[in-house]
Amino acid sequence: DTGVLLDDHYGTDVLPMLTGKNIWIARPVEVPGSIPVAFETGPNVGLVLRTWPAEHVVKCLVFYHPDDSDDLKATQIASMRELSDACHHTGHELLLEIIPPERAGEDTNAVGRAMSQLYDAGIRPDWWKLPPSTDPRIWHALGALIETRDKYCQGMLVLGLEASTTTLEASFAAAAGESRCRGFAVGRTIFSEPAAAWFSGTATDADVVAEIARNYRDLITLWDRAAETPQSDQYSPQLEKGLVT
Repeated sequence: DTGVLLDDHYGTDVLPMLTGKNIWIARPVEVPGSIPVAFETGPNVGLVLRTWPAEHVVKCLVFYHPDDSDDLKATQIASMRELSDACHHTGHELLLEIIPPERAGEDTNAVGRAMSQLYDAGIRPDWWKLPPSTDPRIWHALGALIETRDKYCQGMLVLGLEASTTTLEASFAAAAGESRCRGFAVGRTIFSEPAAAWFSGTATDADVVAEIARNYRDLITLWDRAAETPQSDQYSPQLEKGLVT
């Protein structure tokens, strides 16, 4: 299935064209880069969601680390709970994009522990959008976490974080074997270089459209190839549990 992420600033003309066309559409509500997360709509996010078509998925990026201060986590969780309640009351699906801010030392646990804390707080998004990882054990662990905590969740999407196609290929190979991982939601990997060429005047409109389409098709091919490749099951439940708790 095809999907798009479009905001109200740059997608105003495109949203009506795609709505009702059986295309998965997600719209961001967060103020870019805000910590704690804030909504572009202001505090009464539910009032704005009442004006959205029901098919539009509400997307919210939260820079949340499980080892943040208790005050910061409480503030962020309160905002996510408010958004979750607003989605529930207006009939919209919620996609939470969780990116733990970097800390000293590698923490393969951070995403899973963050999700566990949000589940403990009663927040159950319909979708998760999560950082890429080349370790299949992490994806299996996150899938097991979702299966245990919310079996009605639609699943996970792999985000790009401006990664190269080569890096994403490795992440797709790791993620596609997990049934709870439904695909990818990648932006800048697809359009950043063509956009830079267009802004510099070295590419025409037609050039940009063709290159973005080609980049998108290439990523779809990589995902489909990864999904069709058999993966050995070498991951113990104990190890998977250790990656998310």
